[in-house]
Amino acid sequence: MKRFGVLLIMLAALVSLDGRQMAGIRSAGGPIEIVVPAAPQGGWDVTAKALQSVIERKHILGRPVKIVYKPGGGGDSGWKYVNERKTDVISMNSSLLLSNEILGQSRLKAADFTPLAIIAKEWQTVALPKNSKIKSGKQLLGAIKTHPGGIKIGFAPGLGNDDQLSFARAAEMAGISPFDIRFFQYGSSNEVIEALISHDIDAASMTISEARAAYQKGKITLAAVTSDKRLSGFSDVPTWKEQGVPFVFAHWRGIMGPKDMTEGEIAYWDQALKQITSSAEWKQMMKKRDWESFYKNSSGAKRFLEEQTEFYKEMMSSEK
Repeated sequence: MKRFGVLLIMLAALVSLDGRQMAGIRSAGGPIEIVVPAAPQGGWDVTAKALQSVIERKHILGRPVKIVYKPGGGGDSGWKYVNERKTDVISMNSSLLLSNEILGQSRLKAADFTPLAIIAKEWQTVALPKNSKIKSGKQLLGAIKTHPGGIKIGFAPGLGNDDQLSFARAAEMAGISPFDIRFFQYGSSNEVIEALISHDIDAASMTISEARAAYQKGKITLAAVTSDKRLSGFSDVPTWKEQGVPFVFAHWRGIMGPKDMTEGEIAYWDQALKQITSSAEWKQMMKKRDWESFYKNSSGAKRFLEEQTEFYKEMMSSEK
């Protein structure tokens, strides 16, 4: 676990695959790998497992699919593996790929890979330990104002990811300096949940899907959500807007492949991922996990990542 006095803001088509497309895929033999560049049980893992499930149930690729975990370096270890492997591999990504470069934590950037799709988005939440004296996001921000550096906020897995950034932005919009936020970094969302349950931290920022199980079991409570209205299944959790902070922020997840993919390989994945995300099974999983549809194909994903790079550069340097 690492502690940070945050510098964030300051730095801060349903068709079958045909033989021609299949022939365009370079193959080293064996299963296709979906790389999760983090430890199991986090948001990337949940998304990868959802993809794997639909692929296997619908027999979309006609090949086995396995999930490969490559934690470390805030995603870098897994993403480097993608370009080393080069064949039969795709990887989960998110805005952490962008913020790592912006913060100077990695030399990897979106242009070092082949964007294949943006597949879903979901909302961030602020979690509290059960029986916490703090009951709302507004009270939490008030406690930070009253005791700068005295409130411990957990997040995972990488510095500058949306979990950390979303909380820092909400606090900044409430007039709180990022230097007054005492962040604790953990290796996975499971570790963050355990730290909440044991009261090692006062609050945590994570996605709704990561918090859902512990929330439904009554092990934690939720103090705020970054959506523009309350979410189904979380009707007792107020938005930041309801608490006087005009903050709406969605966390997206995407898919990318090695840098030098051929046009045939890109077309293959465009078709496969469109088929996956258009399926009834995928839509049921999205509803179950409180995700929202946000599909963009390879060309749309490329444009989106370019736009998001500029967005994050502006957001993370807003108070330089």
